[in-house]
This record gives sequence, structure tokens and C-alpha cells, in this order.
Amino acid sequence: MYYSAGNYEAFATPQKPANVDGKSAYIVGSGLAALSAACYLVRDAQMKGEHVHILEKDPIPGGACDGYHYENLGYVMRGGREMDNHFECMWDLFRSIPSIEDENHTVLDEYYWLNKADPNYSLCRATRNRGEDAHTDGKFGLSDKAAMEIMRLFMTPDEGLYDKKITDFFDDEVLNSNFWMYWRTMFAFENWHSALEMKRYLQRYIHHIGGLPDFTALRFTRYNQYESMILPMVKYLEGFGVQFHYDTKVTNIAFDCAGSKKQATRIDILHDGQESSIDLTE
Repeated sequence: MYYSAGNYEAFATPQKPANVDGKSAYIVGSGLAALSAACYLVRDAQMKGEHVHILEKDPIPGGACDGYHYENLGYVMRGGREMDNHFECMWDLFRSIPSIEDENHTVLDEYYWLNKADPNYSLCRATRNRGEDAHTDGKFGLSDKAAMEIMRLFMTPDEGLYDKKITDFFDDEVLNSNFWMYWRTMFAFENWHSALEMKRYLQRYIHHIGGLPDFTALRFTRYNQYESMILPMVKYLEGFGVQFHYDTKVTNIAFDCAGSKKQATRIDILHDGQESSIDLTE
């Protein structure tokens, strides 16, 4: 395996791997990552769809990207992914997934057109006293000392952060600033969270720091993420004959760890109250 990036490889059609027609894939769960893996298997690895099996414990796909309307309950949405224009793998994938409203266009087309025509922004980033504008006014409120504390975290090697909290690097100069309020409300950070995680988020989203005060950093889907992302992927996979096994809970996976190789040999499942196993050695 090697790692690469960029249009040079993203736009090229991969060669079909040797012996892929004799291989099968079993994917546990049907969340965004699982469905993406299945899409890449049928698109890039050119694996036969009927050889790809998705094992989902719930009666519907989607994982935490639900946003699903349950009868007599309403919409349940456990959270949304905050996306930007540099989600390279995501946009590479969705340029191949047809829209469920217009098969002549892709999910990426819809997404791009929407965010060009109606870019995201907020006129009021924070409120106080039950609805009054807090007047953060687009300012970060960082002193030179606070800015240096952030830079010190940004530049510290990972090895120096393994057992550190955010409060080991930031004092009140940062923690009482508008910057920290913007940051923690966008990325769900607490003061006691991992300093290493904070550093990685800083490095990942450094190009969007300027969009924190008004949310212009973000891109959004047309509908909720279940209907805008999950359903098109499911329809795409079903078109290739991918096998979805709902109400199927994986209870155990057996591995053969002989020598330097680790290989799954059996998947134990619970389906409709019945226990059974999938033999992966056949």
C-alpha cells in the first residue's frame, strides 16, 4: 500500500486488481465510513456488488447520520458532520454518486451549486441574556500572550502531548476569549479535553480559522445528512447488487493470528433472534 493525493490519481480510473472477482467483503455497520468503503470497492476495486455484504444491526442504514423520521416520534438526528471544501475523499466519492432527485447530476453537483448560491453564514454568532446579541463582532479577543499559547500547542511534537489536557497549554487568556467560545461551540471541546486532539484539529482546520466567527467556514447539504448523503449511497450500491443485511448484529469476529498475519476467519451474527456464523475461509 502507498499513500498519495491530488487530481493526478483521483481522476484516473484504477486498474482492476488481480483476482478481485474471487474475493468477497464483509463490512460491519452501514454508517458513512462503511458505505464509503463499499462504494470504493465497487467503483475503484471493481468488486462484484453481490460479493459485498453490509451487516447492519438496525432496520435501516446510516449509523449516526440518521436524521430519520420515525413514526409517532418525529425526526431523530444524533448530530451532523461539519464539512468543508477540502474533504478530498468525500468529494472524490460523491462526484460518482448520482443524485436521487436527478440522475443526470451527482451529489457533489447538488452540494456545490447549493453552497455557491446560498453560502452559509451567521449574522449573530452568540447570544446572552436569553437572546440578546453578545456582540462578538467577528473578533477573536486574543492577546499576544494567548496567540503564543496557541502557537506553542500547534508546534509541540505529538510525543509531548500524550498525557496533556488543553488546560496544560491554555490559561484564562485563551479560555476567556471569543476564539475559545467559537472553537468549543463548533467542535464540541471542553477545557479538559486532550491537548493532542486540539492540536490535530488546529492543523486540520487552520485554513478556516477566519470563518469561525460567522460560520462561513462550513458547507451544508441540501437536506438532512441521511437524505442527502446516506440514501444516494445506498441506492448507488443497490444498483451494483451490494447485499444489505439488516437486523443483523455482529457479536464476535474470530481471527487467525498465526505468524505475522492476522486474518478474520469467522463472523458470529445475531439475526431475528437466531445465532449463526459466517465462515470466511471458504
